[in-house]
Amino acid sequence: MALSSNCWKYLVLTFNVLFAMSAVVLFGASGFLLYRLFIYRHFIGVNVEYPAILLLMMAIITCSIAWIGWRTAKSMHQIHVIMAGILILVVVVIEFVCFVWAMVVWDNIEIDIKTTMTAYFLDTSTKDTNPDAIRWDRLHVKFECCGVSGPGDYSSTGHVPFSCCGQGPLDSIHKPYTSDCTTLYQRGCGNLLHEYTKQQLLLVAMLALIASTIQSTGIFCTFFLAHAIREKRRASIRNSTIARESTFAAADDSLLASPTAPAQTLPKY
Repeated sequence: MALSSNCWKYLVLTFNVLFAMSAVVLFGASGFLLYRLFIYRHFIGVNVEYPAILLLMMAIITCSIAWIGWRTAKSMHQIHVIMAGILILVVVVIEFVCFVWAMVVWDNIEIDIKTTMTAYFLDTSTKDTNPDAIRWDRLHVKFECCGVSGPGDYSSTGHVPFSCCGQGPLDSIHKPYTSDCTTLYQRGCGNLLHEYTKQQLLLVAMLALIASTIQSTGIFCTFFLAHAIREKRRASIRNSTIARESTFAAADDSLLASPTAPAQTLPKY
C-alpha cells in the first residue's frame, strides 16, 4: 500500500531535522580537520586545504537548505518541494565531488609536500629567531624529527637547532643553536608530515562520502512527497469532476422524467 502524502510530509520534515543536525556535525568535523591541516600550511601548501574548506562551506549551506526544505514540506506546494529536492541533490553532488577531490590530492600529496618543504627549508634555514624558525622547532618537537630528510639538511648552515634534540620550540630564542647534541633525531620530517597529511585528507574524503551517502536519502523522500502531492491533487480533481457530473446527470434525469397525467374531472350538469 502506498504511503499517503501526509506520511511523506512527516518523513521529509524528519529528514530535514536530521539534515540540519548532520550539517552541524559536518561543520565541526570539517573545521577540526581544516585546523589540523592549516597549522602546517607552510610545510604542505595551501592547496591541500581546499577540499576541507569546500566541505566546511557545504556544511554552512546545508543548514540553509534544511530550513528551506522544512518550509516547503509544510507548505505542501509541489513546485517548491521539487526545488528543495534539487537543492539537496546539488549538495550531495558537491559533497561527492569533494570526496573525489580529496582522494586526488591524497594520491599526489607526496610530491607536493616534498617540494613545498624543501623550498620552505631553503628560504628559512639561515634565519634563527624569526617565526619561521619557531615553526620548524614546533614541527621537530611534535614529530620528533629533524629537517626535511634528517639532520644532514643543516650541514650547510653549520648548526643544528635545539629542537632536533627534543628541546622546546621556544628554547632557540633564548639559547644559541648547537651542533653537538647527543640525542639528535635522525629521521626527517618530510615522510612523517606526508603520512600525517594523507591521514587528514583521507578523513576529509571519508567524511564527505559519508555525508553525501546519508543525505542522499532526502532526495528520494522529497521527490516521493512531490509525487504524492501530485497524486492527491489528481484524485481531488477526479473526485470533484465525478461529483459535478453526477449533479448534472441528476438534474437531466429530473427533466427527462415523464410528466404525470392530470386527474380526470367529472362533468358538471
